Amino acid sequence: MNNKKGSVIKEIRKIRGISQQRLGVLIGSQSMVSRIENNKTEPTDHTILLLCDALNISFEEYFSAASGKKNNLKTLTTVLSQYYQDNDRQKLNQLTQLLQNDTIKNPSDPFMRHYYLMSLSTLYHLDFLVASIDDQNELIDYFFNISYWQFYDLCLLANVVNMIHVERITPYIFDILKQYATNNMPTASVETVSKILINALETSIIQKKDDFTRYLLDKIKKYKFNTDDFKFQTWLLFWTGVFENNNNKVRHAYSIATYLHQNITLKNFDKFLTITQTPSPFFEDTKKDTPKS
Repeated sequence: MNNKKGSVIKEIRKIRGISQQRLGVLIGSQSMVSRIENNKTEPTDHTILLLCDALNISFEEYFSAASGKKNNLKTLTTVLSQYYQDNDRQKLNQLTQLLQNDTIKNPSDPFMRHYYLMSLSTLYHLDFLVASIDDQNELIDYFFNISYWQFYDLCLLANVVNMIHVERITPYIFDILKQYATNNMPTASVETVSKILINALETSIIQKKDDFTRYLLDKIKKYKFNTDDFKFQTWLLFWTGVFENNNNKVRHAYSIATYLHQNITLKNFDKFLTITQTPSPFFEDTKKDTPKS
């Protein structure tokens, strides 16, 4: 995304009073440290995680410093999530307009443009709308050029996936799952991938793209994705139940979320059922639950 990563590592290393040789010992290669600091190689998320551990900084602190937008990404995603939970259309409109103005003032700053699109996507999410073709094309062009998915890229996709036609994001989600299966992703990245998958499942169900939903559920099962994350598994159970018209699974998801005190998850379950006018799973059906084939 930028060429500041090496200089950030160098600056933090010097502040910590650690020599390049010592840092090399801690991560396994002094030559790797040298190449990173001189911006001759792009560190993977795994290498960044090793560097963060050695330099005693968090993954997000590193990213914030490298992006030049200290705390902006974390702050923005937190605010967007809160406005969405509160269904605060007015504040979302105001924030989206503010970010759009910042984009106009800083046309060469890709972060500003992405932040605006993330806010716009959250606003669209209130009504399950998709973006214009031009905005979708802009995002797809960016994702197309990613060969290795880093933390920022994952955050961007997680926050805009709901306003893109699901057929267009299929290859990227498959790439991310393959990367998950073959690499030791940092916890922050795995959590973001979880958000991508849950949002993509919701989007495919909203857009009635059964083939994609089935494809995604199969891939998650194949790669045994995040089996220890109860929150993710609860959401997975909920979307599986919704997709299969299986009220038992939906009720089970509600029960687990209630037991684990996942109040925000329960609120989002209710919001989806209300907005989509999906019949409550707690009413007795005269028809037997029948999964989709």
